[in-house]
Amino acid sequence: MSLEQDAGGLDELCTDFLQQAAQKADNTLRVMEEVQRWTDEQPFLSDLLCKLILVYPDPLPKGQEKAIVHQIVQESIIKDWENNTASAHIQGVIQTILDDEQRDAVLNLYWQILQKGQVSVNNSQEQEKLIQSGLVKVDNGKLKVGNAIYASIFNSEWVEQQLPDIAQLSLTTASAREKKQTTFFKLLSRIALFIVVLAPILYVLLTEPKEKPPLLGTSIIPSDKKLYEGGIKDAEDNARWSSMLKKFCQISGNSDYFDDAKSQLEGWIDKLERPNDIYIPLNTHKNEEKLPCPIAEDILIPEEILDSSPN
Repeated sequence: MSLEQDAGGLDELCTDFLQQAAQKADNTLRVMEEVQRWTDEQPFLSDLLCKLILVYPDPLPKGQEKAIVHQIVQESIIKDWENNTASAHIQGVIQTILDDEQRDAVLNLYWQILQKGQVSVNNSQEQEKLIQSGLVKVDNGKLKVGNAIYASIFNSEWVEQQLPDIAQLSLTTASAREKKQTTFFKLLSRIALFIVVLAPILYVLLTEPKEKPPLLGTSIIPSDKKLYEGGIKDAEDNARWSSMLKKFCQISGNSDYFDDAKSQLEGWIDKLERPNDIYIPLNTHKNEEKLPCPIAEDILIPEEILDSSPN
């Protein structure tokens, strides 16, 4: 059957199923999603699972679709798969591999896909035989197990039964992984002990008082309190707005005086008959000083003053 025929048959199956399932399922689309999640649109399995759901004796209430479809798949397809209604199909899928001259190499490749989830397509003979069997599929340049039903039946335990050497490799790999984890946890314990010993020393070193670095062009950085009080004095006593801004602009955003200074600046702008007395030196500060002014970041300078600034 071609891909086009498969797609057409699945569309017809889906339509028929949705119509018939409406009599026993509150949400038929949700049921169909569960069918596709298990079969990945494999035609035979999709048709079989739909039929099993339709003959299921109980209704499928809303919210129970996933649990009920899972139960049907486990009891009617996966459990005792060698003797149930899916036996002929599933035996046919795997028998082509078991009868092949390169069965060990093909099964080894399939085991790698199970362990990693996917492998890159390289068009080898082993990959071609797996694809032809239907056990795996190509998805965006990767080989993956064909569907969740195949993955549940032909799992790692099944492969290990077919290839005893793989079983030994699996045990060796698990042992190496456990040893690696043990080494890792020992390393973590040593690092934790080192931190416990080193932490008090670092605390003493980091909490020692340090001299504040000098500001470029001055010998000592003035405190935020002095900057704030000096700015107030410049503004209220002498209306020296430019000098006030130079002080206020040095107050850091995390300072205890930042909010008070910002409120003062905004208050002066609101109260002044000529707020340009502040806007103009502020604009000059931003353009000429090339220094940040956190306290005035939210203050919008009028367009006429911005337009008059030299380029």
